[in-house]
Amino acid sequence: MNKPSKRATQLVLWALLAIIVLGIGLRAYELTARSLWFDEAFSWRLIQFSPSELIERDAADVHPPLYYLLLQPWSVVFGSSILALRSFSVALAGLTIAAAYLFTSEAFRSRAAGLTAALFLAVSGFQIQYAWEARMYTLGTFLVLLSSWFLIKAVRSSVAKEDKASYWLWFGYALTASAMIYVHYYALFTLVAQAVFAVGYLLLRTRGRIGEIISQRLTWHGLGAAALIAVAYAPWLPTFISQNSQVQDNFWIPRIGGWSIPDTFYRMLAPTSGIPQHTGVGWILLAALPIFFIVASWIILAASPRSRDTRDAALLTVSLAATPFVLSIVLSWLGQSLYQDRFFVFAHLAIVIILAVLVSRIMKSKIRYIAIAALTLGLLTTFAAFWLELDIKNRPGAHAATTLTYEQRGENDPVVVSSPFIYFAILHYAQEEHAGSPLPRLYSATGELEHFAGGPILTDDDVIGEEIFTAAESTLWMIDTTGFGSSPLQVPAPWLPVSTEPFTEVFGHQQSVFVTQYARP
Repeated sequence: MNKPSKRATQLVLWALLAIIVLGIGLRAYELTARSLWFDEAFSWRLIQFSPSELIERDAADVHPPLYYLLLQPWSVVFGSSILALRSFSVALAGLTIAAAYLFTSEAFRSRAAGLTAALFLAVSGFQIQYAWEARMYTLGTFLVLLSSWFLIKAVRSSVAKEDKASYWLWFGYALTASAMIYVHYYALFTLVAQAVFAVGYLLLRTRGRIGEIISQRLTWHGLGAAALIAVAYAPWLPTFISQNSQVQDNFWIPRIGGWSIPDTFYRMLAPTSGIPQHTGVGWILLAALPIFFIVASWIILAASPRSRDTRDAALLTVSLAATPFVLSIVLSWLGQSLYQDRFFVFAHLAIVIILAVLVSRIMKSKIRYIAIAALTLGLLTTFAAFWLELDIKNRPGAHAATTLTYEQRGENDPVVVSSPFIYFAILHYAQEEHAGSPLPRLYSATGELEHFAGGPILTDDDVIGEEIFTAAESTLWMIDTTGFGSSPLQVPAPWLPVSTEPFTEVFGHQQSVFVTQYARP
């Protein structure tokens, strides 16, 4: 391969920078317009505790702790406003776009493919919607790509018998892969995908001969990295087992169905709540999407003129895309369903890369550029349609409810929230935007919450019971929701409702938040 000129390298770097700026711009647009929701409010509340207490409380939830441990120092520097919290995810999304170029250009030995992958990722509505949130998804996507970059370089270095370089590359892989599985449990599926690639590549290289497998540097370097990952994860393993038991007993995800996979593929291209009908033309369209992925995978594995030179990269990328689907389907059939669209944000990276590699290998440059432009425009169009569908401007939700309450309440009027699924969001806005005012309280007859309703982040100061109805003087403000986790509260006599104001939330399962002013004669 000829070494690229300095000017060509500069042009690629400028193009990559422009793509990253585009991706960050799409993710940062109206970043604070949508109200904080329960999962994000959980992130905010958890980082209020000391690091040791954070880990202890997180262990009672259903996620590993690395994202929260990194978000905490970010909030120390930038604050804990909704802009600051979500900006952490946006910054990591920019790193993910850069990592998409890094992995794809290295793995497939093509800077054109790397830029195309970065571009498609930058404009992907499926990726953008999770970069909006103060959650762990973009940290996970960055580490998935970075660890995969280390892995492909480490494998090639071992095969080329570059021992000194191999050691550092395998150590880098072990470090980033360990960090990855401390971010989200679906990243464990990515880890398995990486292992499937390594084992599969080794078997193909040695044709399954035991003696050759044992003599390969790749075998021992890979086992060493696996041992480091196991040692790094061992302290968290008992917590993982405990959290898995909670998921099996209490999680809410519906059972997987026959159309789950086609519907997921459709949302990866067009993130929308409206899925085509599973009949007629809609049936054909939905069924064609996973079939197209299978065909595209086969092309980059075997049918391309350049497939032999980058077959290891194709094996890894296809495994990163397919293995999480296979494992989630199998585990969902065997136990509690784990199949949820957003959990495939890591597998989606590989699907985007497969598409980018496929397009970049179109021989005729004019057709290739037209295809890249058409796909980019298509992804931008579906994202724009999704944005219009959300209608965020007319769905102010918890933020507007909190603003109304704190602008109209009297100095001594208490504020009570009926549902934990909106309480922590209301608490965030009250604390961040109405400092000095009394904080809202969560009504709970028992003073306890289930883990998936915010139990791990609840404190004694949050909860109030029936005594609020006797302690309040003449006016009481109640904030309720009709959405997921609603807990309608009947305010006892002699309290009477004076006014009720609804505020629609963005997503359908959230429905509306209601502010009701009560008065006592």
